[in-house]
Amino acid sequence: MQGRLRFHAEPQRGEAPGFRPGHRVALLLLTGAAILAASHLIAYFRAGSEAPALLTDPSRLQAGDLADFPSAAVAIRFFQDRLNQQPEDFLSLTLLGELYLQQARTSGDVGSYGRAEAALLRALEIVPGYPAAEAALASVRYATHDFIGALELGEAVYRANPGMTGLLATIGDAQLSLGRYEQAAATYQELFAGTPSPSLLARLAHQAELHGNPDEALKLMQRAAGDALFNNVAKEEMAWYLIRLGDLHFNAGQIDSAEEHYRAALRLYPDYYLALADLGKARAAQGRVENAIELYEHAIAIIPQPDFLAALGDLYAITGRPDDAERQYETVEFIGKLDALNKVIYNRQVAMFYANHDRTLDEALALASRELEVRKDIYGYDALAWALYKNGRYQEAADAIHSAMSLGTRDGMLYYHAGMIYMALGDDLQAQAMLSQALSINSHFDLLQSRVARETLQGLAAIAEIGSAND
Repeated sequence: MQGRLRFHAEPQRGEAPGFRPGHRVALLLLTGAAILAASHLIAYFRAGSEAPALLTDPSRLQAGDLADFPSAAVAIRFFQDRLNQQPEDFLSLTLLGELYLQQARTSGDVGSYGRAEAALLRALEIVPGYPAAEAALASVRYATHDFIGALELGEAVYRANPGMTGLLATIGDAQLSLGRYEQAAATYQELFAGTPSPSLLARLAHQAELHGNPDEALKLMQRAAGDALFNNVAKEEMAWYLIRLGDLHFNAGQIDSAEEHYRAALRLYPDYYLALADLGKARAAQGRVENAIELYEHAIAIIPQPDFLAALGDLYAITGRPDDAERQYETVEFIGKLDALNKVIYNRQVAMFYANHDRTLDEALALASRELEVRKDIYGYDALAWALYKNGRYQEAADAIHSAMSLGTRDGMLYYHAGMIYMALGDDLQAQAMLSQALSINSHFDLLQSRVARETLQGLAAIAEIGSAND
C-alpha cells in the first residue's frame, strides 16, 4: 500500500475523488440540461437495480452502464471561450479552476494544478473572499501536498461559511495526510451526520484500512462504489472506485479479484493511467511478466510517474534487461529533481525508490526526514524507518517502524520493513514473525521486496533449524 494511497494525479490513493459540483454544472452547460437529465434518469434506475450484481462480478460492468458526459477538456475549452469574451467572469474562472483540478487528477498532469491555481487566484482578485473559489483553492493546495495550507484555508472558509459542509472533506483529508487521525475521524463523522456520499464512504473505507480493518474497508468501498454506480457518476469517477476496490483486494493478496476490478476500470475509462499501472502490477503478481511490461510501458507513455518507472525498471531487471532497467531508474531520479512541485509531490516516492534500490541512501534519508517534519502519518514514519535501516541506523529505524505500525495497518510492506529491521537488531524470532505476517497478508506486496522477504525468511528458518539441531 505504500505509495499507493492517492488522488488521481498523485500517489495517494486513499482519498476519494474530489469531483466538485462545479464540474457537473459545467458539463450540464455544455450538453443541455434536458438531454442530460433524461439520460441520467434512465441510467440511474438501470444502474440502481444492477449495481450489487455488477460490483460482485465486475466483468459484467461495461461503459454503456453509465451515461456519457463531456470530458473535462471539452468543458475547459468552453469556459476558456467564455473568458475570452468576458475576462472578469469570476464564476467561469472558478469553474475553470475546478476543471483544471479535475484534469490533473484524471490525467496525472501536474501542470494542470498550476493552471487551476492561477484561475482561482484570478477569480479571487475579482471577487476577494469568494467562498467557492477559496474552497477549490484549498483542494488544489491539498492535491499539491501543501497539507497545512489546505487545512488552514479550508478551516477558515468553513468557519465563515458553515453551510459549505463539503469543505469538511478537504479538512479531514488534510488532517489524515498530516497524521492527525483522531481529528480526521471527528471531521469525517461530522460530515457523516448528513447523507453519506460515495466519496465520504470511500474516505471511511480508507480510514478503516489504515486502522487494520480490511474487511470493513472492503464493505464500505463496495457500498461507495454501488452508490456511485447507482447515481450514474462520470465514467472516470466510477473507474476510480473500481481501482480502489482492486487495491483492497490486491493488498489482501486476492490478485485475481484485483485484476478483474482493474480491467473493469479500463473498460469504463480506456487509457486510464492508474488502471493500466495497477493491471500491470496484478499481471506481474500472476507471473505474466511480459504483459505487465506492456501495461507499464503504456502507462508511462501517458504520464511517467516515479512509481511506474521504478516498477517497470524492476520488471526489466528480473527479465535480464539491466540497461533498460537502469534507464528507468535514472528517469525516476530525474523526475524527482525537475522542479519544486515535483519535489514536493514525489518526495516520498523518490525516497522509497532510493532506499529500495540502494541508491544515494543519504539522500533517501534526507528526503524522508524532511517529509516527516510536516507530514507525520504512518507512511512518513515507514519511509523514515526504511531509510534509517538502509543507512545502518537500526535502533532509530525500530523506533520509527513502531510509529508506522501504531494503527495496526495490515500492509505487507510495513511488516516486511519491520522484519528486516528486527533481523538487523538480532531479534530473529521477531523478524521471522514479521516477515511471515508480511507474506501472509500479501505474498506479492512488491515485485522485488517480496522476494527478499521470502529469501530472508528461509535463511532465518535454516539458522533456527541449525541452532535447534545443535541444542
